[in-house]
Amino acid sequence: MRGSVVLAATAMVAAGLLSGCGGSSGDGDSSAEKKAEKQLANSGAPTPVCVDQATAAETKEMPAAFPTSFPMPEGSVVYATQQRSEGRTIVYAVVDSDVKTVLHGLQTALPKAGFTPKEGEVEEHDAESNWTGNGYTGRWAIREVAGCTEQTSVTVLSAKG
Repeated sequence: MRGSVVLAATAMVAAGLLSGCGGSSGDGDSSAEKKAEKQLANSGAPTPVCVDQATAAETKEMPAAFPTSFPMPEGSVVYATQQRSEGRTIVYAVVDSDVKTVLHGLQTALPKAGFTPKEGEVEEHDAESNWTGNGYTGRWAIREVAGCTEQTSVTVLSAKG
C-alpha cells in the first residue's frame, strides 16, 4: 500500500505543480506546457485559485479522514477535497503568503505536530515533501499561484498507515 500511496502522491503533486491560476507566464504555450495542461485535466485535481476566489466560493471543511493534527499553514482556505481509493484523502488549499514563508512554516510546524518530513525538494517557486506521523503517511506540495500576488497553493495527500 505504501508504494501505491507514494505513486499516487507523486502523480498528484506533479499534476498540482504543473497548474496555475490566471493566464500564462509569457511567450505563449510550449508543447511541454500543453502536455502538462492535458495531464492536469486528466488528473482530477482542481485548478489552484486565488484566496479571494476560494473565499467567494463555498469553502470546504477538512475531511474526517484527514489528520486533525496536520499543521496546515495559518490562513489556509480549503477550496477542494477528494477521497481516493485505499483511504487516501487530498486537501487543496490556498494561503495569502509567499512560498518561502509557507515552506518555512511547514518545515517548522510539522515536527512540532509529530510529523516527520521525508524525501523532498525545494525550487524557486515550489516545494514538496513526503511525511509520516501520528498514524498517517503522505505528501505535501506548495506552489506559487500564477496571477495571485504572493499566494501559495497547498496540496496535502494523506492516508492511514
